[in-house]
Amino acid sequence: MAVAGLISEDLRKLPVTVNYTWYDRSQGIIQWNFENRSSTTKSFILIRGVSQNGKVSEIYAFGDAFYPLYYHNFNVDFVTHPESLKNVNVKTNSAPLAIIENSDSEMLVAFLYTLSGGESYSVLEGGWNGIEPGGISIAIAKFKGVKSFRIDYEKKQCTLYNEESNTDYKCPPDPFTVRSGIFLVDSSIKELFKDHISPVENGNCQEKLRNAMKTGNFNDYYSAIECLMENYSENFR
Repeated sequence: MAVAGLISEDLRKLPVTVNYTWYDRSQGIIQWNFENRSSTTKSFILIRGVSQNGKVSEIYAFGDAFYPLYYHNFNVDFVTHPESLKNVNVKTNSAPLAIIENSDSEMLVAFLYTLSGGESYSVLEGGWNGIEPGGISIAIAKFKGVKSFRIDYEKKQCTLYNEESNTDYKCPPDPFTVRSGIFLVDSSIKELFKDHISPVENGNCQEKLRNAMKTGNFNDYYSAIECLMENYSENFR
């Protein structure tokens, strides 16, 4: 069984370290604690699985499980450029989403953490009732650029979230488009669901705006306006 707070020697050798403690064990809530021990800003994602009966399964990037629902309902946006996070309060700390390209040139979505040198950051994660994390690792993410992406996703992840949390949150349109930074990781971690993520031309801002008008979602409007402004700037450089 994993021991809360324990980190392996392999993790200690990385510029960014991670451990976890129980925030509220009775509610299945874990607190992840990150520290950038280097002197330079680092972006990274968290990879972990479920440890049960001495075995680790379901290893995937934190955020990849239910990101369409987070984006559509919880004001969790896709980040366009790496921005250092500030450790304000563990109850309110929240990282943005980003498009991640793994070592097999496959794309997935995950929470992106960016910390300045010497900075620490903590965030909560629920859903750990009767289980603990295992197979924990950090993947350093290198910024590659900004593009618009079309995301065709499995709606099963929305229904699973609602079933597990006894809620009735709505799913975004399928597909939907986002403007996001793309970050490279030296890891072959796979996406949890069989979503299809593909880049689209920068001129696709009109589609993003139509999508926003259909959903009425603030994040969709913001993303469309940001896309239009960035393309306007690019055309007149």
